[in-house]
Amino acid sequence: MGEALLKISESVNDGICVITPSGDIDAHTAPQFKEAIEKNIASGNIRIVFDFSSLNYISSAGIGLLNAALNSLKGKGGKMSIACATPSVNDTLEVMYFTRKVPVRKNIDSAKKDV
Repeated sequence: MGEALLKISESVNDGICVITPSGDIDAHTAPQFKEAIEKNIASGNIRIVFDFSSLNYISSAGIGLLNAALNSLKGKGGKMSIACATPSVNDTLEVMYFTRKVPVRKNIDSAKKDV
């Protein structure tokens, strides 16, 4: 089995940062995901939407990073939401009870309204 790959794109429009990870977030790629999140929060982006349309898999390590991001954003008066999660990623978010903490929407426009 090959090593998991993760590509991350980011954009900021109208004060909302959209972070789009493509591939898998697991123990090997979590540091890369963490760096992208922390860089954006440190830059003052406190309204973040995660576009999970191209995310194939997220492990508990990835959920832990989302939880840390949520806590950091709350401390700065910010918010986050998730858009376009695939069924398998959404199942993981539900199993980890993350859907009770953060809105998960079917499209980016709806997710932007939450932040």
